[in-house]
Parts: sequence; C-alpha cells; structure tokens
Amino acid sequence: MIRKKRWRLSSGDTEQENILIRELGVNPIVAKLMVNRHIDVNEGRRFLTGNLSDLLEPFTLKDMDIAVSLIQKTLESNKSIVIYGDYDVDGITATSLLYRFFQRLHANVSYYIPERQSEGYGLNLEALEHLVEQGTALVITVDCGISSYDIVEAVRDRLDIIITDHHTAPDRIPRAKAVINHKQKDCPYTDKNLSGVGVAFKLCQALWLTKYGEWYLDDLDIVALGTVADVVPLVGENRVIVKAGLEKMNEHPNLGIHKLIDVSGLHEKNITSGHIGFTLAPRLNAAGRVTHATRAVELLVTDDSDVAEAIAEELNETNRERQELERNIYEQARIDVLNQGHEADYVTVVAGKEWHPGVIGIVASRLVEEFYKPTLVISIHDGVGKGSCRSIDGFNIYDALKSCEDILIQFGGHAAAAGFSIDANRIDELRSRLTEYCKRTIDDEEYVPVVFIDAELPVDDIDVDIIDSISALEPYGMANSTPVFAVMEAVVQDIMLMGQLKTHCKVILETSRGTLDAIAWNRPELFKLIFVGTKVKVAFSLQKNEWQGTVSPQLMIQDIEPITEEPISLTAEGLRQIYVIVKHSMRGNSQSVYHVEQAILRRKPTEQNNRSALASLDVFKELGIVKEYTSDDGQLMLRWNTVEGKLDLVTSVTFLTYSR
Repeated sequence: MIRKKRWRLSSGDTEQENILIRELGVNPIVAKLMVNRHIDVNEGRRFLTGNLSDLLEPFTLKDMDIAVSLIQKTLESNKSIVIYGDYDVDGITATSLLYRFFQRLHANVSYYIPERQSEGYGLNLEALEHLVEQGTALVITVDCGISSYDIVEAVRDRLDIIITDHHTAPDRIPRAKAVINHKQKDCPYTDKNLSGVGVAFKLCQALWLTKYGEWYLDDLDIVALGTVADVVPLVGENRVIVKAGLEKMNEHPNLGIHKLIDVSGLHEKNITSGHIGFTLAPRLNAAGRVTHATRAVELLVTDDSDVAEAIAEELNETNRERQELERNIYEQARIDVLNQGHEADYVTVVAGKEWHPGVIGIVASRLVEEFYKPTLVISIHDGVGKGSCRSIDGFNIYDALKSCEDILIQFGGHAAAAGFSIDANRIDELRSRLTEYCKRTIDDEEYVPVVFIDAELPVDDIDVDIIDSISALEPYGMANSTPVFAVMEAVVQDIMLMGQLKTHCKVILETSRGTLDAIAWNRPELFKLIFVGTKVKVAFSLQKNEWQGTVSPQLMIQDIEPITEEPISLTAEGLRQIYVIVKHSMRGNSQSVYHVEQAILRRKPTEQNNRSALASLDVFKELGIVKEYTSDDGQLMLRWNTVEGKLDLVTSVTFLTYSR
C-alpha cells in the first residue's frame, strides 16, 4: 500500500544551538539534534560524557533498606528464595540477573515465570499457594506485582514478598514486606524511567554495596538487553546503563547472549541498541509467545557452552515459528480489513478462531503500519475473544475501550497499547461502537502518519564524517530517537528490488561526488512509484555501509516521494497500447508481445511514459482484467483471471522500458 505521509520538520532554536556549539564544542548538526531532544548545556555534558560513576544511589529508592535487611536475614538462614518474573524480555532479563546475582552469593535460589496463555501476566494466587506448599520463605517479584493487592493480601501472613516493579503505581499499593518502585508517589528516587530489569539491578547494587562496600557492575549486558527491549526512555540512568552494557556485549558478553548473537548472524557486527530491539530481543520474546519463557532464562544463566548453543538454536527456530504464525495471521487479518471496505475507514477490528494469542499484538502493530488506524486483533477460543490493541499517534486506545467497557469482560492497558476480552457474539457491536467513537474523536489529518525530521541535508553534503559526528548521541531509543534527515531534491539513477522475496527496495541517488545507496525495507511498491530520472525528496536515517574494505554512507529510507513536475495523463491511445500488451500476454504469445513492445513502447522511452503505462495497468486491474502485476528486474509479471474462471495464470513479458 502506497501511503502518503506528513513531513514535520523541526524548526530548531538557533540561539540554543549556538550555546551548545560554544560550550560543548559540538558541530552544528549535533547541536541541532540535541536541541530537538530538549537537551540543554548542563544535561548535555552528562549526556555526552556520562559513565557508571553517574549512577544514582540505590538506597534513595523507597523501601530499599527494608528489602536489603530482609534478604540478608534470608541469606543467613539459607532459606528458599524464589524470583517471580514475567515472560517478556524485561521480565526474562530481570529474572536472569537476580538469579545469577544470588548464585554469586551462594543463595538457596530458584525462579518462577508464569505461562503466558494459561496464567497471564503478573502474580497469580495458584502459583503463590504452590510456592508456600514448597516451603518458600521469600518471593522477590521482578517487572510485576505492583497491581496485585488482593493476591498479596491472600498470602502475606504465610509468605514474605518483596515487590520490584516499574509499572505505574496504583492508589492502593500491595502490603508486601517491601515495595521497590520509583513510580510510587512518595518515592524520592529522581529518575523515573527505569525498566523492570533496571529496578532489579538497583537491588543488586544495594545488596552488593552493603556486603562489599562497592558498586555491583556485573551483568550490565543483560540489564542493557532488557532496558532496550522494554522501550523505556534512553536518557539519564538508562542511557548510562545501556551504553556500558553495549560495551560489554561487544567485548565479552554473557555466554548466552554471545550464542544468541551468533545464531542471529550478528557475530561480525558492532552490536547496537537497534540490533537488540530488532534481532536479539524478538528471539527471547518468542519463547514467551510460543513456548515458555523459562528457556530464555536458561540461556542467560547457563555457564555451559554446549547448552547455551543448543538453547540459542532452539530460540532461533522458535522465532521462525513465531514469524510464520504471525505471517499467516497477518495475511488473514489483512484480507479481512480489505474485505470490510469502508467499514474499516475509522478503526480496524479483525477476529479469527484460534489465532495464536501470543502474536496478535505483533499483528496489530503491522496492521497499524500498513493501514494507520487504531487496531484491534482478536483471537476467538471457546466463544471468547481475547484482543490486543495498538493505537496511532494522538489517540488513546485505553479510553476507547473504556467507552465500551459495558460489553467487555475485562480490559487494561494504556494510551498506545491495550488488551481485552469479550464475548465473541459482541465483536460486531464493539466494531460499530468504536467506529462511532473514532468518528467523534479523531480528525481526518490524524489518520495520516507523521515523519518527524530533525534537519535538512543537501544530498551532496552526506558523507561518513556526518555519521561519525552524530554517533556521539548513541545509543538511540525512546526519548532519543535515531536522527532523521531530509533531502528535498535528488535524482534517481537506478532502482531495484532486493531480498529473497523481493520485498525491499534499493534506490541509487545521484550526487556531485558519485552515488548514494538508499534502502527501503518492506517497500516493494516503490518500484511502481519511482523511476530512473525521477526527482525525489527523501526522509532518512544514516548508517555506514562497509563493503570490501570501503566505508560509505547509506540512507535508510523513512519516506520517499517523487517531485511531480507534470501530471500523469491517461489517453485513449495509451490505454489501447497497454491493452495490446495485456491481450497478447494472456494468449501467451511472447513473440508477438515482443514485437508490440518494440513497435510501441521503445518508440519514446521516457519517465512520463513509464508512469503513464503503469497507471494504465492500474485501470485494467481495477476492471478485473489484470489481477495483479509487478515490475521486477526488467520484466513485467502479469497475472490475470481466465474467462472460464479457472486458476489464475502468470505470464512474464520483457518490459525493460517500464521498469528501467
């Protein structure tokens, strides 16, 4: 789908930029990027040069002293400690971190992670009752527990519980022995952005400081992995942790992470926060979505190289399974959206029987990327729909669900993402009510995605030095996004499809010093939109392309648009000429097609002809004569419906004029 986007170019602040240039010695581009991220001079010094000595004192976290005292007593008596985790990467890494930490202290420690489908998120009473029966003395939660008041009440007289969590604290805090959560209203800890594994790391720091009088700095790669994966702001303490963790990951990583890097094909890469978010974390997450998250914990805590390698391979395969599940459900959901037509103009609501509930959230995200509407994907099992929601910028999906709470069994979440359950018979009613809600609350403009652009760059000024300069802002993540630039005019020298499935597009741009490669992931439709000689404007991020010992800048396309100098004109003669191609193609007469092409299309090969020809094919597609077409590597692939209604056929026609 070719979707128009809104470009929003930052206006900047010249005065503030000049102050940063003068006081910090940064170049103008870095100064502009820092201003765009609301970083002033004082914060800028810490931002650019911050290190582990800038970590905050862990005992300023509310209840930390109580937790440390209770843990020390439990350790001294060698009583059983159970770490109660969660099945996402934040919970997996937090569980692994504490388990490894307590093993170093020779504690009687084990861990428990609930099964995603049968137990769901957070503490559950049945599991805690089982731990009581086993004689557990102390449960330490990670990445969960802050909303479990009633469950904690049910066992608090039989089981000591310490809660460590980072989610928003409710008005009624569980009456555990200690609750460590920087988002409690009366917690004085100044950095409110820690992830679940970040809070667990602060507990390790406090215990180590008490026992040995020094900072605990081991396993920072594990902490960085969970912090990036949980998409918390990479500023302040998180930035320090991730920066140090990435250094460890690249120099001497945890054994399990090392094996995961190998199976992911990243062993020759300098690992970045992007590699964590898009490659490593999904493989750990796949365990919690498809099988069980304990396998991911086992990977991170083992000291056996063979075991680590076997589990890494297993997780890699599980991730492939997850991708296949996701792909199948996505295709079904996508067809459903298209079949709904105008009924899906305001909100996307799709449902399927026995869709795997572990991947419907990812499917919802992909549908938002394609259709850019608030999206609900529902898996129906035994008459009950379990739904996952993703929103668009500026629309609170939680409030939308709340407006329908009278027909929901339960729901929860926040502005950007939420979950719910509903009687399957009421899904159509939910769709109808959400459609009316969206009509009232979303302006038409909000249905157009926005590309936020930091600065303009002339195409001739893009070089490796710029990439080296802006690397001072890494690691990138939430609240410190990857810089996006814009070239407002460039000429396309060539365009081609890439990848095994030809789903990625490579655009080569002309510059005064040669050419620039620009890559658009999962944008094959650009092949029908952009042609050789086209003038374009491009929004992009930058990275280095290293090939055979040479290093060059490479543009990662966020959006690209042709600068149209004249409108496409469809004429009767032009349509007739394209019809001749289609007609001969359907008959399979390739020789005749060749002569027609020579006589008609090569007569005057221009970009305007190319665009007009493909627009004509769109007309035949709309009429149902051509089912679909793609232009690939100098050939036109035509697929049409036979008159007899038999299986559709494919013909390949030499079509050099159109594609190049």
